[in-house]
Amino acid sequence: MHSKKIILIDFEKIKDPFSGLGQFCQHLKFFFDKSSLNLKYFIPNKRQKLARHLSLLLPKCDLFHAVHQDSPFIPFSQKSKYILTIHDLNALAENKDSHFQKSYKRRLQKRIDRADAITFISHFTKAETEKNLNLLGKKTFVIYNGISLPETSVEPKLIPTKQYLFTIGTVVPKKNFHVLIEMMKHLPDYHLVIAGTLFHHYAKEMMAKVQRDNLQDRIHLIGTINEQEKLWYYQHAKAFVFPSLLEGFGLPVVEAMSLGLPLFLSDKTSLPEIGGDLAHYFSNFEGATMASEFLKGMQEFNNSKRLALIERSKMFNWKKSAECYLEIYQSFL
Repeated sequence: MHSKKIILIDFEKIKDPFSGLGQFCQHLKFFFDKSSLNLKYFIPNKRQKLARHLSLLLPKCDLFHAVHQDSPFIPFSQKSKYILTIHDLNALAENKDSHFQKSYKRRLQKRIDRADAITFISHFTKAETEKNLNLLGKKTFVIYNGISLPETSVEPKLIPTKQYLFTIGTVVPKKNFHVLIEMMKHLPDYHLVIAGTLFHHYAKEMMAKVQRDNLQDRIHLIGTINEQEKLWYYQHAKAFVFPSLLEGFGLPVVEAMSLGLPLFLSDKTSLPEIGGDLAHYFSNFEGATMASEFLKGMQEFNNSKRLALIERSKMFNWKKSAECYLEIYQSFL
């Protein structure tokens, strides 16, 4: 009897559960664990990380799935199939240095050339990749991310004293959270809760500005929270705001959508694709204009729109996503 084909999946990022890639790995693993396929998870040890360029260190496999575009590991044997998932090309937008961009494109093109199939988490990301790199002749698939909120919530330590808006994400420049400070100056009846890691100097600058503008009683940067606390903030928020400039997908948007929250998003990158016609979009980031768009959207919001948002969220499903990846694995083996 022939042994089962070995499918190896790069789940290094699962070690960072507060990141988008960490969540991606965790949710797929939950459903992959139920599969009858011979799946093995590659989580590099210290030695392997120090020698990332040596793909000889990859365990033997019949198919290798690099679950994000910056994974440096490629199967050494040409007999091994190679699946590459591309989440975004944010690195090109964030670093305008031409030498960096050429080097980044060269490295990614090498992975694309070796890949037997390429998956994308949104049509936007696929279009951006087609614009910047050569996908000619490659099998490509768009597989949306899903939603996996806990069943019960836990009351967090910080509870705003007034109705509040909620947003979540690593507090870095691409999230564009600082524009919300100016917006909040025109919304005195609301608080704002921003959840996400605060390690970046951008977060420190935001907190300093909140203090200078004397808004510390209404704008709360609360750092990382667990899944149960996150659910509580979604459940009790009046709306979800997300002015991000660079998103390959935008998982928090779908999480808020699944609870029927009014959505106020930037009109950049993948967000119009994910939010669809049911979200409101900031076309510019001037504080008074954003506040006006918010108040108009809240006035128009009703129960039928809430139910429509919940219905739309059902198209984003981790079980379905995992099944799509498993089908691709099987098709190549």
